[in-house]
Amino acid sequence: MGARSEPVDVRADRAVQATVAVVMLSAFVFRQPDVIPVFVVVLGAGALVGPAGNPIYRLFAGVVAPRLSPAAEVEPAATLRAQDVLGVGLLGTATLCLLVGVGGLAWIVTLVEAGVAAVAATTRAHLGVVVRDRFLRR
Repeated sequence: MGARSEPVDVRADRAVQATVAVVMLSAFVFRQPDVIPVFVVVLGAGALVGPAGNPIYRLFAGVVAPRLSPAAEVEPAATLRAQDVLGVGLLGTATLCLLVGVGGLAWIVTLVEAGVAAVAATTRAHLGVVVRDRFLRR
């Protein structure tokens, strides 16, 4: 995971995090548990490959970004990757909870991920980076 990649437009990061938050909240409201493991795969691609592996980022970069002015601010790709790793951990836990029949706990963990993504989308404060740095410090 030490591969370096180019910095990412902050707007792309915010779009990805907002999408995760909205989709997870919608899955909760409309009781669609099948969405949770799908997003484990989506975020897992970003965690393994980097932002370019995340389909939401690729969609933004291919469809939306060409219509925007050049990026004024960028975010390190490692930040997005750390956020995806945290998302995979939380939604993977929620998926396991669904598999063992603890749906209530699965939705609580899913809502935690929605909150983490919403905070990242609105404030650029990435809890994934905080968690990564805590683990690397030990």
